[in-house]
Amino acid sequence: MKSIVYIELIVISLTVSIFNLKTINDAFSLFALGNVLWGIVPWVYVAVVSFFIKSTTKLVSILSVALTVGCLGIGIVVDTLFFHPDAQGGLAFIFIPLWQLMLFAFITPLLFLIGKKKHITSR
Repeated sequence: MKSIVYIELIVISLTVSIFNLKTINDAFSLFALGNVLWGIVPWVYVAVVSFFIKSTTKLVSILSVALTVGCLGIGIVVDTLFFHPDAQGGLAFIFIPLWQLMLFAFITPLLFLIGKKKHITSR
């Protein structure tokens, strides 16, 4: 199950990196490298959290949340790049990873708290 999570994270990270490099049009600058690294920070965080999780149920929940958040972020970036380009569109490349990272940092403790609850079984 972890391999599926890691494959999803790699696909999302590569997609984000390609779109970030497309916006900069200069793949060989430190700004481009920093922008790409900033774009994949939330996905590295999810990969590190997934590394320590043993429960399949928690991995499935992380997979679904990461897929939803990743698709929404990529959708916003595609909309900013191709459908509605404007002067403020570049801010999406700064704030989307920040919002994703904040969301994942907020959800991670909740995931572990919910997972520690005892399930009531009927007799």
